[in-house]
Amino acid sequence: MPQAASRIPRSTCRLFGTIKALSTIKNAIILVHGPKGCVYHINYILGMRGDRPSEIFSTCLDEHDVIFGAEEKLTRAIVELDSTFHPDLLFVLSCCATGIIGEDVSAAVREASVASKAIAIDSGGFEGDHAGGLRDCLAKVAAALAGSTGDSLFRTVNLIGVLRSGPDLTEIRHIITSSGIKVNAVFTAGLQREQLARMGDVALNVVVCEASGLGAAEVLLEKFGTPYLITSLPIGVRQTEIFLETIRSALSLSPGENPWENAFDLPSIDPSLHIAIFAGPTRAIALSLFLSDLSCPPRLIVLDFPPPSPGQIREAAGSECRILVEPSYHEIKAALAEQGIGVILGGMLERPFAAIPGIRIIDVMHGSQRTVGYEGARILSRMIAEK
Repeated sequence: MPQAASRIPRSTCRLFGTIKALSTIKNAIILVHGPKGCVYHINYILGMRGDRPSEIFSTCLDEHDVIFGAEEKLTRAIVELDSTFHPDLLFVLSCCATGIIGEDVSAAVREASVASKAIAIDSGGFEGDHAGGLRDCLAKVAAALAGSTGDSLFRTVNLIGVLRSGPDLTEIRHIITSSGIKVNAVFTAGLQREQLARMGDVALNVVVCEASGLGAAEVLLEKFGTPYLITSLPIGVRQTEIFLETIRSALSLSPGENPWENAFDLPSIDPSLHIAIFAGPTRAIALSLFLSDLSCPPRLIVLDFPPPSPGQIREAAGSECRILVEPSYHEIKAALAEQGIGVILGGMLERPFAAIPGIRIIDVMHGSQRTVGYEGARILSRMIAEK
């Protein structure tokens, strides 16, 4: 029988995932139909993680609203936000409370007379976790908003499942464009409505995060016939080369210059150093491959949610690595001791483990540090090598 209480759960609610997926879309407004606490806490957490969310509003339901319903209030809020801010896109989200009382968010959106494109998204927290919210939200947005002009964009790709702007996204764009390939839309970081309107014109969709982006890529394949490929994050010299050549091959382009010819020497890592990775499956796979290239494969991986391809993460991690999926706090502490971990590659949630003697934490999750490409490889290896 599972424990009745969980200390510091590794996964959060569907609403968080939905807001995370939508929060960096340009000239967009998010309206959550629910109590004010849902928006406050999610916005607060996103800010702590280094994100700069879009405008997020709440209908701030009170006890009266929950008892008697508040669909009319929601419709007024939609019209008010549209007339005040004139957004391109207006996303209207349900939450746990409105899901329980049966509020029809879609009906309220249909009844609202607005100039912006308004979309209802079911995001009640009891209906799944944040990973499901990410996946279903991207698929919903792709189905509802992605368009095509009929004018094909050759040698052009969409990046699917990239949810945060910052140094890593800038570097990924640079890697791709330096290889003679154009990027139309990043779905969803920094996404603009005009890019959405041309998502169906590109030659290829590149799924950078399988867990969040595969559903959207399948929608785009069915809708426009656009092929897609699933890649690993280009963390490390070898993975950057594979990332580029995989895309070029899918576009039937001749191989580019060998990046290894201009590669720099990376600091050596003590092979006796035992490293743990705390991340989602996509980043965990990329970091595992990077550490293996440094002859220092991970000894522990802690995943926030089940991986879509368990075999892939096991192969990347190696035979000596222990993999935990949504473990309890006490399971993590025990595994850190059993595996003799000296360094954690993780983020904000792993800070409490910094109090354990002999464990150093390197934050690779909040988007402020470059981790991809050749420069990212140098930065990461230097931070790991530091005593």
